[in-house]
Amino acid sequence: MKHKWKLFVCGISISLLLGGCFGVDSGKKSEAKKTDAKQGVDDRPEDRFESVLTYTGEGYDLPGGEENEKIAKEHKDEVVKATKDYLKEKYNTDIEVHNMVGNKDGVTVFFESVGDVHFYSTAIVPIDSDNQKVLSDKVWTLEGEVEKAIRASLYAYIDKDDFENLDNEIKDIINSNPEITGRTIESLQNVGGNGYMTPYYFVQSSSNDEAIKPVYDSFINNPTSSITDLRKLYDKDLFKSKDLIFSINFFMKDSNLEPDKKIYDSIVQAFEDNDQLPRGTYVINLHDNFIIKSKFEGYKQNSLSQTALDGIIKE
Repeated sequence: MKHKWKLFVCGISISLLLGGCFGVDSGKKSEAKKTDAKQGVDDRPEDRFESVLTYTGEGYDLPGGEENEKIAKEHKDEVVKATKDYLKEKYNTDIEVHNMVGNKDGVTVFFESVGDVHFYSTAIVPIDSDNQKVLSDKVWTLEGEVEKAIRASLYAYIDKDDFENLDNEIKDIINSNPEITGRTIESLQNVGGNGYMTPYYFVQSSSNDEAIKPVYDSFINNPTSSITDLRKLYDKDLFKSKDLIFSINFFMKDSNLEPDKKIYDSIVQAFEDNDQLPRGTYVINLHDNFIIKSKFEGYKQNSLSQTALDGIIKE
């Protein structure tokens, strides 16, 4: 069952990556262009696209999930309990469930961690649709996804000052460019599920990230560890910028405007000039006003984007 599920749920990660997490390589750009169907800003069908200003996750879809989503909602308390129990047992983490999206073999549960180490992710609860039964003892998560989310959120926790500098840089950019905006908090909660997230960026830590590994191990074993103790465990000498990716995503506020190259270049310059940001690789993206509803995806044919290969490196 688990291997069958991995192939299916990979679709979730792929769509999230297309939103700008690790940039968009040429193959993914081709796929996104097909989705975009060469439509201009003035030609966005309402059944497929919604303004980033109002999008909260409505319309997000996974193949073949209509019947299972109905079953999951009828057994909501059971699904929520199974998810919470699984995350508590495996990751020693308390969570709040925000949304359930059916798929062909069960339901994908979008959740948010509770506490100082804050992240969004997903779990999968299988459903026996023939017998209308939630398989509470078969809950699982896509390999490595929750781990990456926790590691990224630990960076934000132990490196609060630099992350505050990042948030302040984004505030300055928004103040200087009132034509741009970010996602809604509701969309992050309902269909985000991609690590440490804010309306303007999300962060994930590579499975090869050795610098944060002792911090992660300590947190999993004892989530009440003090921030001082966790900071002592971080091995900065092992840090590699390629292991921590910051996907920065801005959107045009006006639904009639294409992404503005002048604004985009000024954003890139601001990040290049700021030496007070957290270490890592920054991938800058500027999209038009619309989200592809079924995928939580901002990247489209007219997006101005970088990839991790040409992103901004902060050592």
